[in-house]
Amino acid sequence: MTSLPFAGSPLRRRGVLMATLFAAQVCGSTGFSMSMAVGAIMAAAITGSNTWSGLPVGVGSLGTALASWPLSRLMARFGRRPGLTVGYSLAVVGAALGMLGVVQQSFALFLAGMALFGTANTSNLLARYAAADISPGAQRGRAMGLIVWGSAVGSIVGPILMDPAIRVGAALGVSSVASAFLISITGYALAAILVQAFLRPDPLAIARRLEPASATPGGGRARATGAILREPRVVVAYGTLMVSQLVMIGTTSTSPLYLHDQGHGVSTIGLAVSLHLGGMYVASPLSGWLCDRFGRLPMIGAGGIVLLLALALAGFAPGHGGGLVIAGLFLNGVGWNLAFVSASALLTDALSPLERASIQGLADLVMGLMGAVGSALGGMVLGAWGFGVLNMLGAAMLVLPLAASWLEREAIAASAAEPNPWAS
Repeated sequence: MTSLPFAGSPLRRRGVLMATLFAAQVCGSTGFSMSMAVGAIMAAAITGSNTWSGLPVGVGSLGTALASWPLSRLMARFGRRPGLTVGYSLAVVGAALGMLGVVQQSFALFLAGMALFGTANTSNLLARYAAADISPGAQRGRAMGLIVWGSAVGSIVGPILMDPAIRVGAALGVSSVASAFLISITGYALAAILVQAFLRPDPLAIARRLEPASATPGGGRARATGAILREPRVVVAYGTLMVSQLVMIGTTSTSPLYLHDQGHGVSTIGLAVSLHLGGMYVASPLSGWLCDRFGRLPMIGAGGIVLLLALALAGFAPGHGGGLVIAGLFLNGVGWNLAFVSASALLTDALSPLERASIQGLADLVMGLMGAVGSALGGMVLGAWGFGVLNMLGAAMLVLPLAASWLEREAIAASAAEPNPWAS
């Protein structure tokens, strides 16, 4: 077997690296979920109006997308560890600025903090690729799924810490709502410390040393970006990430308002959001195992089919049938997760270690921008034509990646027929 460039036992060291990435993911997600959840409340408290209540989340999401490219370029030059550490560290600054903005009642300062705040989610997203770097090709899906699953754990841990944070905030003279930022500061700081201290050796350095130049695309040289983006696996992976994000965000960001307008209470709406988020992240280990067991393309197709079923269920269910709508929202998250994990694994398979960081970062940048566009367009379509039409348009958009996956299956199979550097 090809020896791994780990100090000590390879399996044990890989376990330490995976545990570090998972723990950092949990810490980062704990901080991100809490303050994003109260962002609208803080905005209304500062401005005295609900008009700008959606802006903090939008700014945070935009910060997530725009940070993907520079952090990935940093990783390409210096490795995964510095890039992830910088992302989490910037989020610590952002959380502090956000809390200061609330204390001083400065909306501009608060939004500036939320923009930096979004870099934590950038690090969370890019961490899945670090897990892929240290995993054999046949196990990349499971490795990515495990790291993404850490977001679900963080979302559970966050609310549990709210009461202690409020008590600490009261001792510091901070309002109960702003105290959520104390969780964020602590979570991001812990994530940065964990990555910097224990993510050694660097996952990208491992991948570059492990995969011989003769066994990777480009023969030891990074290909031109244009050539990479024309590679069939990259085309399908990019298309899947973009469209699934656009459709998922576009159809679910407006669902709480739709349920509210149909007369459902806050408890029902909260259950719908929780189950959708659960579908997005809890299914990650299963999604990773499935795409390793049955292949990337079949699972991309399965994700698209589950999304189509979800859109049909939520879109055609009567508004008073909250249970059916909620079931559709849960399946929406599951379908997105299948597509997200499988497309991420397919993209990594298509790239040499020299190409991964920058091309993966570009993918997350475009994916994030698609989410912002989907959120904006979803509200417009809901207001003009209703929830049913919104879901129908989302279903129509899914035809593109599904058709591309089918039409490119032979080209993808041919480009994937390469020597495996993990084999003996």
